Amino acid sequence: MNQAVDQKARAGANGESGNSDPVTFAALSRRLRTPLTRFFMRRTASRSDAEELVQDLFVRLLRRADLLTLDNVDGYVFEAAANIARDRGRYNQARGGGRHVDIATVAPGSDEPSAERVVESRQRLARTLAVLDALPPRARTIVLLRRFENLTFVQISERLGISVSAVEKHMVRAMSALRRDLGQDLD
Repeated sequence: MNQAVDQKARAGANGESGNSDPVTFAALSRRLRTPLTRFFMRRTASRSDAEELVQDLFVRLLRRADLLTLDNVDGYVFEAAANIARDRGRYNQARGGGRHVDIATVAPGSDEPSAERVVESRQRLARTLAVLDALPPRARTIVLLRRFENLTFVQISERLGISVSAVEKHMVRAMSALRRDLGQDLD
């Protein structure tokens, strides 16, 4: 890349285009290439993009015949670099840069459970109902009041006319039976 800029600078010295002092332009190019690459790296996604922007900048600078006669050449160069960065940003935004998603990496999403999950849930519900039906009537009633009506042990004891400790005892036995028969933690 440096060679292309140096060749264009030599061409300018032969009166073909742009700058009248190729030695000074080549020195400017060597001196500012690294800082400009860093400047563009902070604004782009990759080093190759930054190097491409630096090269584009030097091509533009070669077209400016009075570049080396300016009072603040470095300031002009970095202002031109900022303009190129803005132009590239507008171009990318207009073209949807960064908004495209690779279709291969997108997994189809759905809020609906899979067919396997529906079948598994129905089987688990059937097993749970079968285990609940196998419980003694009082224990089954206590589990249903606690788990499905969200009653406290005190409320259940008042409703059934038994002590709180009896409610707790029935609940512990029922939960043990459910765990044993279903093989999972239901607490």
